Amino acid sequence: MKHDRTLDSAAGPNFHEFLEWAREADENRDTVYEIEKISTRLDLTGEELDLVPADLAYFEKVIAVSPYGAVSRSKDLDAARKRGNSRVRSALQRFLAARGHETPDAGARASYDKAIGFIVENEGFVDSGALFTTSTHKPFLLVRARARLTLPDLDQAEFDRLWCDATPDGRKSLRKFARRVEELRRGHNTWPELAVLLPREDFVVPAATDRARRIPWETLPADFRADAEEVFRQTLRQPADMKTWAKEQMRLGRPATEINAEISARRGHKKKSPRNIATATAGYRQATTWLLRESFSPESGFAGLTNLRELFSTDALEAACEAQIARSEASDTLKKPDESSTLWSRFTNLTTIARHGLRDQEILARIDLVKMFHSDFVLSPIEMTADAEAICDRLRKSPHLAATFVNAPSRLSEIAAHELAQATTDFARDRGLRLSACSAAYAIQVSRALRPANLFMTRNKATPGCPRNLTWIVEEEHAEIRFSGGEVKNGEAIIVHVRGNDARILWQWERIHRPSLMKLRGIDASPYLFPGTAAPRLRKSTLNMPSGCMSVAAIMELWDLGDRQLGLGLTPHQCRHALATLMLAVRPGDFATVASVLANTEQVARRHYGKDSGEAAAMAVRESLLAHHPDIFARMKGRI
Repeated sequence: MKHDRTLDSAAGPNFHEFLEWAREADENRDTVYEIEKISTRLDLTGEELDLVPADLAYFEKVIAVSPYGAVSRSKDLDAARKRGNSRVRSALQRFLAARGHETPDAGARASYDKAIGFIVENEGFVDSGALFTTSTHKPFLLVRARARLTLPDLDQAEFDRLWCDATPDGRKSLRKFARRVEELRRGHNTWPELAVLLPREDFVVPAATDRARRIPWETLPADFRADAEEVFRQTLRQPADMKTWAKEQMRLGRPATEINAEISARRGHKKKSPRNIATATAGYRQATTWLLRESFSPESGFAGLTNLRELFSTDALEAACEAQIARSEASDTLKKPDESSTLWSRFTNLTTIARHGLRDQEILARIDLVKMFHSDFVLSPIEMTADAEAICDRLRKSPHLAATFVNAPSRLSEIAAHELAQATTDFARDRGLRLSACSAAYAIQVSRALRPANLFMTRNKATPGCPRNLTWIVEEEHAEIRFSGGEVKNGEAIIVHVRGNDARILWQWERIHRPSLMKLRGIDASPYLFPGTAAPRLRKSTLNMPSGCMSVAAIMELWDLGDRQLGLGLTPHQCRHALATLMLAVRPGDFATVASVLANTEQVARRHYGKDSGEAAAMAVRESLLAHHPDIFARMKGRI
């Protein structure tokens, strides 16, 4: 999240001014408390509130979705966060109105009330005579709360504004709203009393402004793709390929000195070949579409795009870099350009292609020069310790979050059991079952934090050419999850042991709740522990990975559902940082164990967690935990 910005008289109101206004205006005490919590929720100090814009759009996209666990120990953190957000949102609207800013007014809201009221009165089972299915009105609620125009006057420009300001969940509601409006307007003769209350036009969902335009590889010209794929094959030549080629050249009578010289030239400075050809090829394709995105338009049929070599111009490289930096700077949700490793990743792939595929020194020089021009934004992942240090700092300031992390599987399992016992609708049952899935995912992560690509690709059933990962050593007591080197990013084999209560939670998900969720969602069969209907994004060259996994969007929704109950604000990958921090708190300086558990090298572990700031933060976490939650050490030692 981004809060650091240069403020001046034209910058608009900020949260410090908002807080002062709330105190002077005698706002409710609970509302003032919620505003004071914002700095902690955003990992800021109270003095840094002036860096946070008092803007409704910023509030919805950044503040409302920020973790709540650091400021509350409520048993129902999701409800507490919603209640707190509601108080701040209402007060912020009053503050902006007092400052003369445009905010939603009561008259506009009333126009939505009429339409929503009519829909609600006629919702139910269509087979029983109801005009609309249950929940038809729900997408209208978000628009009513945010729109500045009445419902009949709502136009595409206002819809675009709402879309731009919305969170990912809000955009889902807006997408449903656009479909509902289209459906209801088509049936205007069936319900004329509603037709006059609806917008006068259908809405087009705009493209995301902070994401690059997607260019599917298959949409590129066939000649260009064929040329690029051949270059990729040259780039990825394996030792066995080189041997075959060399033998063929010797059979044709070519001098051995020439063959040896060409082999040396082809190898260049390449230290090792990629272990996963499919992943490497996907990276080359991604870098290629990134490079051509700003220089060629799909509307023109990619006119002039004939071969990969001609794509590597200085202008194309400059344009791609500048567009990447601009997207990052303009977005509230993307990392800042000098904290992202995207440019490093793109340059690495392009350099590899130029050196080992094209073997063109001029292109290599262009890449190096453009890389130098933007060196402030070319950040290697091994330099990205800010994320790890931020988590260390959060655990130090709020040691109860460490207890929440360690106890996350049990907490989520209890919530899931309660919600399933109370569920009377399919929606409620689906929510309870997904919470059970999230508790199982946490049971694995607190045992040995995996990379998300491995966690959500775990298989409990073998398929042709693809073995299972999950094996029960002792039913309900001890599970073993094993990944071969070909499945892991750095080629290191991983074995995860899930024991005790974590194992019971995992067993309950796999044997009881997983089949129930599959039946509820109409999933016939899936070999994955976390089932879905998607295909793996990156196929492994050593495995015949089947379809039936969760999509990335479904994974993030699942994880977000659990995090709303925990208030940790951790992504699946950030669990690795949290676990490493706690391990170093339990065993100070034991980077070898951290590296072993995270399937990294000790060198990488030291880079991430061994710098003065990271190690000091881990020791501060240790002191805080000893003072507030000494029982965590026994639990952590039992896991490691």
